[in-house]
Amino acid sequence: MVLCSPRAIAGKALARSVCGGLVLALFFVLVLPSPAGAVLGGPDRVYFPQTGHTLAYGFLEFWLRNGDIPIFGYPLSEELSEQGTTVQYFERAVFEWHPEAPAEWRVQLRRLGVEATSGRSDRAFLPAEPVDNAACQYFVETRHNLCHGFRWFWERFGGVRIFGYPISEELTEDGLTVQYFERARLEWHPEQRGTAGEIQVTRLGEWAARRISRERAPLAQPPDVPVYTPELFPRVPNLVRTPPAGAPVGEAKWIEVDLSDQALRAWEYDRLVFWTLVSTGLPQYPTPTGTFRVYVKLRYERMRGGTPGIDYYDLPNVPHTMYFYLGYALHGAYWHNNFGHPMSHGCVNLPLDAAAWLYDWTPVGTVVWIHP
Repeated sequence: MVLCSPRAIAGKALARSVCGGLVLALFFVLVLPSPAGAVLGGPDRVYFPQTGHTLAYGFLEFWLRNGDIPIFGYPLSEELSEQGTTVQYFERAVFEWHPEAPAEWRVQLRRLGVEATSGRSDRAFLPAEPVDNAACQYFVETRHNLCHGFRWFWERFGGVRIFGYPISEELTEDGLTVQYFERARLEWHPEQRGTAGEIQVTRLGEWAARRISRERAPLAQPPDVPVYTPELFPRVPNLVRTPPAGAPVGEAKWIEVDLSDQALRAWEYDRLVFWTLVSTGLPQYPTPTGTFRVYVKLRYERMRGGTPGIDYYDLPNVPHTMYFYLGYALHGAYWHNNFGHPMSHGCVNLPLDAAAWLYDWTPVGTVVWIHP
C-alpha cells in the first residue's frame, strides 16, 4: 500500500539506530532499556550532586516521563542487581527492570506500600464499604476508597501504573493525614494548601534503602556525565494533566496528537493514562488536523511511496499500524530515534514500545484528535 511514512533513511543510519537499542550493564549481564537521550533530546546519563549518584538509560527516561523529583525523588544508589533483577533506589521509590514484561511494563515500581504495612491489621487497613460521596472512588480490587485531594493527585500523577491501588483508608500518622497504596504513601500537608507541596509522596525509598548502606555512599561525578538540570532535556514537553479546550472528553478512550509539542497523549474521558513524544509530518507533508477515528489496525504493514530518485521509500514490517484517515496512520518507527521533531510524510511516528502499548489499548473506532 502506498502510504505516508517518513522519508527513507540510508541503510547505514538505519543499522546504527536499530543496533543502538541494546545496552549491557557494565557489572552484570542484563539487557536494559533503550537509551533515553535519543528519545528525549538530552544525554543518556546524568549526575545528581544532591545524593552523589547517576541515573541512566531507561530508568532515566521513566523518571523523566512520570514526574521526576516530586514523584520519585533523587537517586540513592547506582543500578544494582538484586536476585537477578536490575534495580535502583530513589528517595520515594525503587525502580525494577523486567525485560520479560510487555514494553510498557518493563520498568516497574517496587510495592513499597505493601512492604511497609506488612502485618498491619488496624482499622484503616481492614476492607471498607463504598463511601456514598461523589468525590470518592471505590476499588473492588482492594476494597478501599480513594477520596478528595488524594484521589485528584493519584489520578493526575500516574494512577495504578505509578502508585498501585489503595490498600488503606485515610488515617493519621505522626500528625499527618496519609493513605497507603501498593507502591507508595501519600501525605496531606495543609500548611502548604494551594501549593505543589500540599500533597506529597512519602520517602519510602529511603526506608527501603536502609539495607543498602554501602551502595548509598556518594560517588564522585564521572568526568563525561553532566549534572542534571531540566534544561538538558528540551524535548520533554510540558506535562499536560488536564485536557485542552475543545477536547473530546466525552469519549471513553481518545488519542490526542499535539503538533506543537510533537506529543501524543492517550486519555480515558478526562484522565491522562499515557503519553509519548512522536514525529509528525514535515512542512511539505503536513499531518492533517481535525477529529478522526481509527478505522483499521494492522500489526505489521509494508509502506511505500514518494518519487523514485527523490524521496522514494519502501519500509517492510512497519509495526502496530492504525489508520485513522485515508492513508494516514499512527505506527511504530524503527528507522529513526528523532522523536520530538517532524520527520514523516504525514503519518504519526511513535517509539516502538509506545506504539505497542497504544496498539493494545486502542480499539477500532477510537477518536484521534489532532490539533496545532
